[in-house]
Amino acid sequence: MTALERAWWTERPAGLERAALAPLWPAEALFHGLVWLRGIAYDRRWLAVASSPVPVISVGNVAVGGAGKTPVTHAIATRLAARGRRVAILSRGYGAVRNDARVVADGERVLLSAEAGGDEPVLLARRLPGVRVLCGPRRAELATRATGALGANALLLDDGFQHRALARDLDVVVLDAANPFGNGHLMPVGPNREPRRALGRAGLVWLSRVDQATPERLERLRVLAFRHTGRGPVESRHAPLDLLDGTLTRSRGLAAARGKRVLLLSGLARPGAFRRTVEGLGAEVVAERRHPDHHRFTAADLDRARAAADGARAELILTTEKDAMRLPPEWGAEPRLAVVRIEAELVAGEGALQTVLDAALAAGDRRGRRNGP
Repeated sequence: MTALERAWWTERPAGLERAALAPLWPAEALFHGLVWLRGIAYDRRWLAVASSPVPVISVGNVAVGGAGKTPVTHAIATRLAARGRRVAILSRGYGAVRNDARVVADGERVLLSAEAGGDEPVLLARRLPGVRVLCGPRRAELATRATGALGANALLLDDGFQHRALARDLDVVVLDAANPFGNGHLMPVGPNREPRRALGRAGLVWLSRVDQATPERLERLRVLAFRHTGRGPVESRHAPLDLLDGTLTRSRGLAAARGKRVLLLSGLARPGAFRRTVEGLGAEVVAERRHPDHHRFTAADLDRARAAADGARAELILTTEKDAMRLPPEWGAEPRLAVVRIEAELVAGEGALQTVLDAALAAGDRRGRRNGP
């Protein structure tokens, strides 16, 4: 982690970290002004907002990266599919080499690799058989394609809170309960895309990783959620489900990590959370190879990881399922590699989640009937 990243994610930066941020304060003020003007433009419809004939639910966050949106998106898509909905997930596809509108999965097959489709969209497509996944810069264009050619009747916007060009029936905002706002500043001084008051647009706050937060912080976040949305938050933890082999086809079982010396290989926005999850499995983390979020692993990266594992006498090399999407196929045969699969396990707020999902689906269906042929 760079000095700037440490300053971003430290609540009260001091010393050199605070000094490193000082030259960026004018840029933060400019960014704040632009965010405010953009919000006004959407609120007053000076900027066009497209509408879909089917329900639209957005999952997003306030701070950049690492809040746990992907497990939340998976959890909501699963609940929509259980209601009989033909779900399409619309994503920007960050980290992919392509930037055009494209279908990652058509509901029957996964059509693109992580390199072309993005690691998170491909991960969701593989974990959610029957769900359509599309990527591209304009969600309204993707919505038309999903509801037309692909027959979707419920849309889920991945990382959609700031993407206001497509109207939605529900905004779910995910906050990492362990570190929701970093140092509290907007970019580039801090990690936040919008001020906290933007939570007033949300219909539901979802607190992830609540098992890694202090009771005092959790209570403050519950109060914050209720103040902005009028209801308490959904609360979840990142629950490890399994350890898979490098091909993602064979279970090694969570017990395979217990008592083992492990090296962590990651390309995440907040790798510290991954480390805490692994330590919770009873593994001893003896080395780490950290890379930027969405990093495309090269053969040299992997050679260095093997060498570091050898030097630390690591028995396993553990990575996340998201990172595994970006590993070269030949690494599937690495005997020490194990992939940690997680899910968002709800510990509170299931009733609130069901209520807002039902309301969003009903609102979207009414709009579709009203605007239909």
